[in-house]
Amino acid sequence: MMGRVLWMIVGVLAVTAPTSAQVMLCTGGQSSTAFSVSDGPIITAQCTLDAATDGTILVIASTGVNRADTDHAQIRLRVSLDQPNGPGLVTSERVHDVYGTTYLERQTSMSTVAMPVVAGSHTLYYLAERVVGSANVVFYRPRVMAIFIPSVETNIRLCEGRIPGEWTTTVASQTIVTSCTLPNLGMGSALVASDAWMRLADTGAEVNVEILIGAPPVLATGSERRLDVVGDLVYDGLDTSLATSYLASLGPGTAYFYLTAGRSNGGGTVSLNHPGVVALWVATGGPVLANGAVLPAQWTTTQMTPQTILQTTLNPAADGYFLILATASVAPDSADYHAHFMARIDLGDDIANRYVKINDDIDRNLALSDLVPVQAGSHTIRLSGGRSDTPATTNLRVRDASLSVLFFPKDMVAVFADDFEIGSDRRWSASVP
Repeated sequence: MMGRVLWMIVGVLAVTAPTSAQVMLCTGGQSSTAFSVSDGPIITAQCTLDAATDGTILVIASTGVNRADTDHAQIRLRVSLDQPNGPGLVTSERVHDVYGTTYLERQTSMSTVAMPVVAGSHTLYYLAERVVGSANVVFYRPRVMAIFIPSVETNIRLCEGRIPGEWTTTVASQTIVTSCTLPNLGMGSALVASDAWMRLADTGAEVNVEILIGAPPVLATGSERRLDVVGDLVYDGLDTSLATSYLASLGPGTAYFYLTAGRSNGGGTVSLNHPGVVALWVATGGPVLANGAVLPAQWTTTQMTPQTILQTTLNPAADGYFLILATASVAPDSADYHAHFMARIDLGDDIANRYVKINDDIDRNLALSDLVPVQAGSHTIRLSGGRSDTPATTNLRVRDASLSVLFFPKDMVAVFADDFEIGSDRRWSASVP
């Protein structure tokens, strides 16, 4: 048995406990009205933990990004450890351009990074900073979640491979960008996530990224994601972030995880910044349960009411918490459109709402993550989506999608503050200097 190896903080309250690991959720919950702020990076979400031993923290930070007026802005998002004023971890950086009338009005951002820490109190900050432009920017339901894994723990394992800088290609064939390895595993499941931000290097380009697993590497079907950047005469392009994920069932031995990329369209250089792959492994037979679903094809709808894209089921014997991670490619149709995505449990209230705008034949990525309390018993977790504008004759198109869920039983954790509200459209807005 895995024993009592995890404890949890939800929200922004710090409490010390003599346990060996922590899972934390922090969330912003500000007004939906844009407001001005002072100079410097702005904290959109934060959480604090007291690690009983040395170890590693896996951080999953995600948010929706949108403009609040007709101007342009370029936003930089970073995760910071113990530094509320930044600069933050460079490899966690994600950059987004938002425009008021065209292109990237609505998009999503995700960063998954591993941080070695020593025993003691640590605070994680999800920072936003406007680096170009003057637009007010809205961050929808920003989240920072962290899993602390002690150095001596063997039933929960973590690896990360990341390039601390820029990776480029102009070739169509899939090339290994980075990888990581976990040796001497038993039977288990691995939540694999890859992300980066893509910038305009010269002229427009489209990238295709994939997760591969094993030796020799095999495509994790449904993990393919496409993403475009195009040039702009006024600004430096439409920088945005990519994200893909996959839940893998693994046999005993050494596990290998890869992120690959190739140029799938356009004549420009594909430029991925701080690309990485992270794998969180949990042992089969332990208290942490895992399940997921993938869509290795195209899914469409013209409905304004959210429709089920993917679903998976877990049947925990005790109360606890679902860690939900979903990613997908959102593709263009015959006309521009807005889409609304969400995770839902048992057709209940929406959680982890995200919005994406598609226009001018530009592919975008969806990323959403959340951690929610659940009761014992069978639950169906859904990734749903629908049109959020008219005309309803235009299809919402999803190409490849993944839904992954981990369950942590309540007797493994201690919840000290809960800032999560199911059904609330929580967002944080600012004119970020």
